[in-house]
Amino acid sequence: MIYVTAGHEKGIGLEVFLKAYSLLSSAQQEQFHLFVGEEFTKELPSSLSYTAVKAPYSHNALELACNKCGPNDILVTMPTTKDELFFNGKNVSGHTEYFRKRYDNENIVMFFKSYEANVLLITDHIPLKEVPTKINSDLINKKINICVDNYTKYFGNLNEIIISGINPHAGEGGILGDEEKEVTNAIKGLTVKQKVSGPLPADGLFINDCFAHDKLFVYMYHDQGLAPFKTMFKSKGANITLGLPFLRLSVDHGTAFDLYGKDCANYMGCYYVLKLALKV
Repeated sequence: MIYVTAGHEKGIGLEVFLKAYSLLSSAQQEQFHLFVGEEFTKELPSSLSYTAVKAPYSHNALELACNKCGPNDILVTMPTTKDELFFNGKNVSGHTEYFRKRYDNENIVMFFKSYEANVLLITDHIPLKEVPTKINSDLINKKINICVDNYTKYFGNLNEIIISGINPHAGEGGILGDEEKEVTNAIKGLTVKQKVSGPLPADGLFINDCFAHDKLFVYMYHDQGLAPFKTMFKSKGANITLGLPFLRLSVDHGTAFDLYGKDCANYMGCYYVLKLALKV
């Protein structure tokens, strides 16, 4: 089963999901079950199975969906805000952080995929000033191995891993910083079978349009990897959580409160995510 949480009640999540869902065949539609706020159930098509949840909708939907998900299920989450997600009564800074706390696993991986593109982030939702203190060879090794293992399980084979540095020009041989030593040590310690390159200057990895379905691009921090990814693919990509007991997918855009209720949100990113879930 593919379980879907509708996201923030004032965001575009429910709109883009229902529009993307309407493009699927009846056989494909049968694979989905939606968790949605009880006040929105009248808007749902009769073909869609759902569970109505009480406020706070985002939190309760996520809790129930995670309780339902088994190893052969997929969870698809629509966007919400950080003030609507909790763990043990305390706010968490996003879905990924909720999963890390719920499953007591700090090495859960944030990974992005579009048609021919694969992007892994070593650090994600932390302040930029903390990035150099968090990155070490052990963290890099763990996240690459989790990503490679799960990619093989869900999506196919990887033949090449391309790893960025941290500093401009990958440190320019130490002139612009020596943090790349941790990346170099990590690469030496990798036991994967794929060809590995790096650390390389992050600003040049895509200069030859070298995305491919069998290549994994590894970036050290959030905006370093997502700026080029979203520039190239806009909203047609999937935010994927790897390392959970099940596969979690999400759209790679936010709530877009300014578009709520206007019936004009672009739903092709959600359509990509639903098709990817069905493919898996």
